[in-house]
Amino acid sequence: MTKKVPCCQKPQISNKEFNDIKDFLDIISEKNRLRILCILQSGEKCACDIYKPLKLPQNLASHHLKILKEFGIINSRREGRKIIYFTNKKNINKNIDSLNNFLITNI
Repeated sequence: MTKKVPCCQKPQISNKEFNDIKDFLDIISEKNRLRILCILQSGEKCACDIYKPLKLPQNLASHHLKILKEFGIINSRREGRKIIYFTNKKNINKNIDSLNNFLITNI
């Protein structure tokens, strides 16, 4: 009988890839961050157009935006006094592709 190797110990995936997938899932699994991504799905938004529909204090919404930005899921640019946020589709797709490949290969 062959001993089954746990997926996280298979040689097809490096520790970095495994941790990147885990971090991506951790970040998008938080409900307010996922809601921010849903808001940004329709296009670019300033911070005030994000925190108001979330019914969150501005500082808490900014915290979630910062985490999404640090991971590269969203980007921003300054327009005068406003900061405009938008999704980084290239990085999102890269993370989704990594997750899909992991699931197909290991599950």
